[in-house]
Amino acid sequence: MPLHYALTDALVALVAGWGALMLWRTGRPLVALGLSLFGLAGVIGTIRITSGLIEPLAMLHKSVSQLGGIAGLALLLAQILRDKGLRLRTGVVLGVAIALAALAATLPAIGAVVFVLMLVAAIALCLQTSNQLGAAGFAVMLLNVTLVRQSDYMGADLSWHLYHLLVATWLLCVTYGFAKAPRTA
Repeated sequence: MPLHYALTDALVALVAGWGALMLWRTGRPLVALGLSLFGLAGVIGTIRITSGLIEPLAMLHKSVSQLGGIAGLALLLAQILRDKGLRLRTGVVLGVAIALAALAATLPAIGAVVFVLMLVAAIALCLQTSNQLGAAGFAVMLLNVTLVRQSDYMGADLSWHLYHLLVATWLLCVTYGFAKAPRTA
């Protein structure tokens, strides 16, 4: 795996870390935790590539990316619902996020479908709450996971970098969208 792959993984880690800090400070802890899970995948990917531990860290990187991704997205969705006024207990939200990650670990194909469905739900909910930037970000991520990730129509380098650049774009949109979105709760 070429060293340049670490650049866009590091970008994901930096954007997610910055976004998590910003949203923690604005009182949206679920989004902050969700973004942190995406950032953790970026950190592991960066370490994996720059250390040369490509194979030893491959499964950890994949697991945190996929399972942390579905749990992180569940946390983002829960925050949107909270911002709409729905009272969701933190323990229940965390339990659902963990259950979805367990489902994805056990049945990866179903986990992938659930991830896509959650992205669609997030787009719809963001539009309902006048969070157009958030909706645009979730739409970018939906196109990213359905068309760009491991695309047969792109070379491995282009697919890797474009995927990670679009993840970073999504994270920026989510961060700014949530920071500026009105709360009805």
